Amino acid sequence: MPSFDFKLGLSVGSYVGLLVAFASALLRDTGLSEPPVQAAGVLTCLLVGGAFARRPSLAEPVVRYHVPSVTLAVHVGGLLALLALDAGNGPEAAHPLVFPFILSALAGVVAFVLLRDRHVQTVFGGETARVSWFGGPHPRTVRRMRIVAVLAAVMVIAFPLVIFTLLPHRLGWLESTRAWGLLAEVAPSIIGGVLGASIGTFLMPDRDRRLTVYDDGIVVQNGRSGLRSTLSWWYVRGYELTDREFVVHTWFPLQAYRFDRAHFEQPDRVAGILDEYAPAVDATLL
Repeated sequence: MPSFDFKLGLSVGSYVGLLVAFASALLRDTGLSEPPVQAAGVLTCLLVGGAFARRPSLAEPVVRYHVPSVTLAVHVGGLLALLALDAGNGPEAAHPLVFPFILSALAGVVAFVLLRDRHVQTVFGGETARVSWFGGPHPRTVRRMRIVAVLAAVMVIAFPLVIFTLLPHRLGWLESTRAWGLLAEVAPSIIGGVLGASIGTFLMPDRDRRLTVYDDGIVVQNGRSGLRSTLSWWYVRGYELTDREFVVHTWFPLQAYRFDRAHFEQPDRVAGILDEYAPAVDATLL
């Protein structure tokens, strides 16, 4: 049994089993710790996970019709709707489905990522790649990314000191506004997210990736985990070939796939192939 299919079956089985456990708990009006509820979840996990692990072809119709994307959208939309309905009643009146939605969405992320990887095999598995290369950014880019990470960390640490310490003394009416209350609620999440991303960027800025060009798009494969994702041509802003790097830019700000030019035996050939799908663009800040 291939290890990838085993992981796929385990993730999908765990996700579906968790949903069945939640449904059983709601029908029986009990908690998740009850033995019948746990038994239903574990049994479903074994049955569904075993089927997906033993029959990888089951994943093909699931990924071909974008079931993981639809499921993720339902989770996000449903969770936002539940939170909006209870927004005026305070946290003590939260809808009972909020926690199941959050927990099942977290479990579904693993299944989504692995099914996304199978989606790449399904869509591009029978096609011939135009060109493929592997590598990471130039050392100068690594230094710049670390500088940006440090600046972002400093700003996110200074942000609460300035906003929550100085402003209330100078503008006393701020604390009574609804906007100030919302800012105080979301600020810890924003600060923690930016700080975590800055630490990750500083520790591992030189992430190696493999890019494979097909007629329908680009497949991006992470060098450490091996997970792959698709990059459609409409999302590619263009490519850039400099003396130091070969860069594939996207329309999302600051998101680019950078490779040290020393990794390429024929950079002009790669640029010529990409020129058929995306235009050449100017350099950016990073």
